[in-house]
Amino acid sequence: MTTAAVVLAGCTGTASTPAPAPTPSGSTSAPIFPDSSTFTPASEGAIDEDSGETHGPRSVPVWDDESRQSATAAADTVMRAYARPDLGFEEWWAQLQPLLDQKATQDYAYMDPSRIVATTITGPPVITDETSAYVAYVDVPTNAGMYGLILSRVDGDSPWLASRFILPDGVNYRGRP
Repeated sequence: MTTAAVVLAGCTGTASTPAPAPTPSGSTSAPIFPDSSTFTPASEGAIDEDSGETHGPRSVPVWDDESRQSATAAADTVMRAYARPDLGFEEWWAQLQPLLDQKATQDYAYMDPSRIVATTITGPPVITDETSAYVAYVDVPTNAGMYGLILSRVDGDSPWLASRFILPDGVNYRGRP
């Protein structure tokens, strides 16, 4: 019992060497923001080497007749490129990929176009949701039913690019039960 008390006493320190008192840091719990005037902004037209994007002022998109027309035209072009099960992958992808955003390019890069059921656009695309001027939900009628497309753009001057193809209700890709 005496041995245990001596060992434990050695772990707690002695009265002659007290633990140092904490020093106040002077900080508050509020976030600290850097002074933005101390940073040099990227020059207009500078290209981000990671993303390839050009820095500079961007126009804010709005929903107007021109935006609606460009969104429906983009949906028609994208769906006509997509609904080509008769093409081999290389030719299909060469036509479709430039019309896709970065995420969709990754999502559809390994798709087999022969499994696509739609082959014909049967009517004009119709915008079904324009809540955001950056995103358009568009229905495109096809011989396989009404496909949904989600299009997006990064600013008012950028083209509409396809983000997602939504199959008609009850339709699966060929070869799937």
